[in-house]
Amino acid sequence: MRVLLYSKADCHLCDAFHFELLDLQSELGFAYEKRHLQENDALFAQFDGYFPVVDIETDEHIRLTSPTSQRQLRARIRQSAVLSAPAQTL
Repeated sequence: MRVLLYSKADCHLCDAFHFELLDLQSELGFAYEKRHLQENDALFAQFDGYFPVVDIETDEHIRLTSPTSQRQLRARIRQSAVLSAPAQTL
């Protein structure tokens, strides 16, 4: 599973999501990347007003946009991690 956080400068919710995702990454072991949208004009225009944006990439692609709470973020990441985990054999 791979998680991408699209953020912008001076976005307190983006910062909160970043630290939430770091905490979940250490717990669940997924790949995580934070991208600053000011570096990409096209993405900044696409997401303007919807910060933060979180993409969860598993077998499917899930996009969370504002308004999403930290509780919703945590629940969706956990659910995606469970669904993307390889099946264990006995």
